[in-house]
Amino acid sequence: MPALKYSAAALASFVVLMSSTYTALAEDLKIGPTGETLSVEASPALAEKLPADLRGGTLKIVTDPSAPPYTFYQADGSTLTGSDVDLGNAIAAKLGLKAEWSTVKFPGIIASIEAGRFDLAITSMGDTPAREQKVDFVDYSTDGNAIVVAKGNPLGIKTIADLCGKSAAVLQGSVMQGLVEKQNEKCGDKPIKIQVFPDINQALLQVRTQRADASMYQYGVAAYIIKTSPDAANLEVLSFEQYGSGYNAMPFKKTSTALRDAVQAALTEMKAEGSYGKILAAWGMEANGLDKITVNDGLRFNQPSN
Repeated sequence: MPALKYSAAALASFVVLMSSTYTALAEDLKIGPTGETLSVEASPALAEKLPADLRGGTLKIVTDPSAPPYTFYQADGSTLTGSDVDLGNAIAAKLGLKAEWSTVKFPGIIASIEAGRFDLAITSMGDTPAREQKVDFVDYSTDGNAIVVAKGNPLGIKTIADLCGKSAAVLQGSVMQGLVEKQNEKCGDKPIKIQVFPDINQALLQVRTQRADASMYQYGVAAYIIKTSPDAANLEVLSFEQYGSGYNAMPFKKTSTALRDAVQAALTEMKAEGSYGKILAAWGMEANGLDKITVNDGLRFNQPSN
């Protein structure tokens, strides 16, 4: 077979083509409330870890947009934003994929993952031993939970034990529901009247309208809602004690181990190169970051949940 010969011009064109192809793998994303630019470079090595039918395609992500600053709607009422959205978009870009977002109420998210409707969820969900029986998790940050009361705390609630004999509105299927139910077992003849709702805003509404004495939610979310929403101006988050601190984690179908491990590897690389930290910092959540991205580590915090 004769040796192949290429002109200098042809070789130069080939180098330019390869260079432009490589450059195209970098995607500029807008992150944080101010929309600063974050450039994320796709990793061919990480993309190889994906299932073959997913490579170069779409990553289907589901969330519940009722937990700012993690996930919520912009002022137009239809555009998703938040730290979880920024992380999801960056993970997809790192894996050479396009993120496709859908929304589901929190109580239905795990069932939707089990049914294979979506590839994963990013919705500030806790990794708990009970949930690990149904799905796998990649742990990506931490948070704690705090009691929410009417402004001025007229009932003088100081700890979760003070909820005994009072009414508390909580999010269905949440760690907070588990915490209140666990406390209720200690209340004896003064049980907590627990009200359960599919949306945290409905739970907070009960406190705002004095139909419940208190609620409990992730401290960062509750503080953000009270600070930014005029409707929540008559609420107060009790910051002096937090309960059930634990991971925020992304659930995956039990059979999606290749995707799970690819996402863990992508987050690990993003942490090493700084993009993970930049996203958290853009939302003022640096303290929530992890030193190590883990899988199914819920027993470390052992949060209660349904």
